[in-house]
Amino acid sequence: MGEVTVGLIADPGLPEKIMHQLKGKLANELRQGTDDSEPWKVHTKREKLPLNSEGEIPFFSLTKRLKNENGWDYLFYLTDLPRAADGEPMLVEIDHEMRGALISLPVLGAVGVQAKARRLILALVHALRAEPLATAFHQLDGVGLGRISYHPGEERDKPSYLTTSGRSGRFRLLVGMVRNNRPGRLLPALSSCIAAAAASGAFGIFYAAIWNMADALSPLRLFMISVLSIGALSAWLIMHNGLWSKTRRHSKWDINEARRDNASTIITVFLSVTMMYLVLYTILLGGSIAVISAGYLQSQLGHSVSFLDYATLSWLAASLGTIAGALGSNFDKDEAIREATYSRRQHERRKLAESYED
Repeated sequence: MGEVTVGLIADPGLPEKIMHQLKGKLANELRQGTDDSEPWKVHTKREKLPLNSEGEIPFFSLTKRLKNENGWDYLFYLTDLPRAADGEPMLVEIDHEMRGALISLPVLGAVGVQAKARRLILALVHALRAEPLATAFHQLDGVGLGRISYHPGEERDKPSYLTTSGRSGRFRLLVGMVRNNRPGRLLPALSSCIAAAAASGAFGIFYAAIWNMADALSPLRLFMISVLSIGALSAWLIMHNGLWSKTRRHSKWDINEARRDNASTIITVFLSVTMMYLVLYTILLGGSIAVISAGYLQSQLGHSVSFLDYATLSWLAASLGTIAGALGSNFDKDEAIREATYSRRQHERRKLAESYED
């Protein structure tokens, strides 16, 4: 028998990384899961299909062209674009006739994405190859995808869908969106914000009143101040840079998806600012130990000092510096911040929506 080829196409970024991780194991598992002696070959390709006017990837209309161009028997497109159908997270869009599927990786969550994607592709290959798709779900048991619903196309030339349902499915999509946003990417875009926070925090190290204030505050109150400062800067960055999403008139996504989009934005920005806070705290702690002698600190506080006293004053200084970082963020570029906050596809969809609003 001839060789059976499975083509994997992925958007740049995390989907491409997952694609390359899948390539090795997928071919072996495909061979093990078939009863015949057909050799299986997995091909990979990086490509970014353009979004249509509704902010969706027109996969169904492009499946035939993509398969013919590459000579594949099966086609699976991996994207980091969150999608929805009938108000539920859409896991897969399926083209039965062309034996292709578009897989939305955020629906797989944040943990074990590679294993879930591999198991999903194996089930889809067997379903598209011989089995009725509605009877292939048992192959997905135990991989953490929850309850999966099959939505057949209204007509033969219309795509079918797999969706996840329930709170667990929506929560998995939310954390998957945050994972694809990669919170740490925002830090380089906040260079001015970080500089202002560091300068203000350093001032606290040299200001004796801050030492006495930190010494008088309880750990619980210091924790509350740090959470308040991180939350305040996060809220400022979201509102000042236009990161809040409104319901889109030109999109299939309704108000529930807009809320989920905003929730992922809040979590992403909050985690990014928390990372900045921890970096700032570490710098200020090192600076306080290097600059302030134990004897002088003891004379100001009126009691013997230890490392804990340095940690406490650096804690309060970091919180005050974080609040001051909002001033520095005014000098950071709005577009750079937006681009660093979202996955590539989500950023592209937002820009498209904004162009319609304008």
